[in-house]
Amino acid sequence: MAKFMAVALILFSFSSHALDMSQYKERLREHVTNLLGEDIAAKIWGKKESPVKLPEIPQVKSDATSTDVYKNKDRAIEKQGAQFESLSLEQKRKYHVAFVQELYQVTRNSEPKEGDILKFLNVLEQGGSREGVYRAITLDEVYASLEAYEEAPEKGLEDFAIAYGEKYLARKFDRDAMGKMNLWSIKRILVEKTLDVMDALADKPEDLHVWYAVLSAQLARDYSEVWKNKVRLNTSEEYHLRWAQSAPFQHIKSETIIKLHETMNYLNQSSL
Repeated sequence: MAKFMAVALILFSFSSHALDMSQYKERLREHVTNLLGEDIAAKIWGKKESPVKLPEIPQVKSDATSTDVYKNKDRAIEKQGAQFESLSLEQKRKYHVAFVQELYQVTRNSEPKEGDILKFLNVLEQGGSREGVYRAITLDEVYASLEAYEEAPEKGLEDFAIAYGEKYLARKFDRDAMGKMNLWSIKRILVEKTLDVMDALADKPEDLHVWYAVLSAQLARDYSEVWKNKVRLNTSEEYHLRWAQSAPFQHIKSETIIKLHETMNYLNQSSL
């Protein structure tokens, strides 16, 4: 009798929520993909055609005298992330420390010293941005010394940077010029250009969200061996889109920074 009632309740739930069936199927597919992989999900439902399409990439104009950086603080996207902002100082501190530790690992291939962690933790707790911490790390003397190494990039890294630039930044990188730089320079330049594009896209938050979702899903599909957690391994554009819609803008930026550095490290790993 109990089993009969359980089945009846399930059937009633399906019928009363028929309009949500497509959403239910999408969530179910996500779970199967996470547990068993995209190949298994494709065998069950067929190859997935995502409705999430990359937006038009804006042309970024550099202007040293521009005051837009100050006006941008009033944009809608800067007000995202209410759930994170509601956390206590101690709860936020765990995320800040984890961010600084991972940032050092992917940018410099090293662990931060305790003094570095405390310094940047203070910056973040005083209202500094994750992007600001990233720029401080990649523009200091230590990173400059890494860029000074004469070390040609691997072809896989060059191929990625050129393809990524065309698709996600709407710009073409010269392969010959890139061949004269090393991994560290390519990473810094590519991410700097990316942050500029993200700021331009963020004038229309939905465009930034979609851009991030498409990129994250592609990196998950193409470089699944790189990622160590289920969030970054998820190949669903819709999954990453939902995350981007609720996350603080600085967290979207920091995830992009880490994913790009990690991908390029992997592609150039034979020369590390």
